[in-house]
Amino acid sequence: MIHQKRWHRGFVPVPFSFRDPIGIVGAAGTASGSKACRARRAGHRFRRSVARGFMRFRTFGRLPALVLLALGLAPLGKALGAAAELGVRHRIDVMVSAEPDAPILSRLKGAKGELSFTVRLSANSKESKFFGMLRPSFPDIIVPERAGKPLVQQTKLWEEDVCHQRRGLPKVTVTQLAGHFAEGEGRIEISAINRHIGVLVPPDELTPGMKLDPGSDSFGLFYAFRAQTRNSRLNVDLKIYPIDCFL
Repeated sequence: MIHQKRWHRGFVPVPFSFRDPIGIVGAAGTASGSKACRARRAGHRFRRSVARGFMRFRTFGRLPALVLLALGLAPLGKALGAAAELGVRHRIDVMVSAEPDAPILSRLKGAKGELSFTVRLSANSKESKFFGMLRPSFPDIIVPERAGKPLVQQTKLWEEDVCHQRRGLPKVTVTQLAGHFAEGEGRIEISAINRHIGVLVPPDELTPGMKLDPGSDSFGLFYAFRAQTRNSRLNVDLKIYPIDCFL
């Protein structure tokens, strides 16, 4: 431990007082040293005040330019945001298949036939409006040898040309399916419709709007819906593709 009485050995004590600290730097403690120090301090304060005033002037001088720049960039930002707004357009594809227990698969493998159906479509937005009936037909269908192969390969049914705001998926419903397979005594006629209020349930009832799991393929993400006939056991699958685009 350092001895408190010996720590100052070799040093000369210097008188010091907090009452007049400026006098330390004066000449032999005279008042002239104190006056000179006070003058220097006053000069330093003056220079600092001038520098601070200049910095404030520069800051306030820049504010109008910054405000004008912000006001000028605001419309530009809105225009860029509007130009880059993401919209959508839809494409609808159709595919027809048969269930494994379908009569045409058990009795008419390799036979020729044809199918046609009616699709009610409603696709309305601010930029594009469509409502009507689509009536595609597929002649020269050949019944596959086994289940799992489609009767009608995936085909584009409808596609929008206009990019529009996102307002949900188009409303699409298969309302009727008709056709025949083979000729002569083994001919199978298909006439399926969906049920209506006040009308007897048709023998080969068409049940539309069966929601399938969404998926993706080479065309992109899709949402799928199925219409199925009760007796003929045929499926009409509709795939709706939302395609991104810029408004």
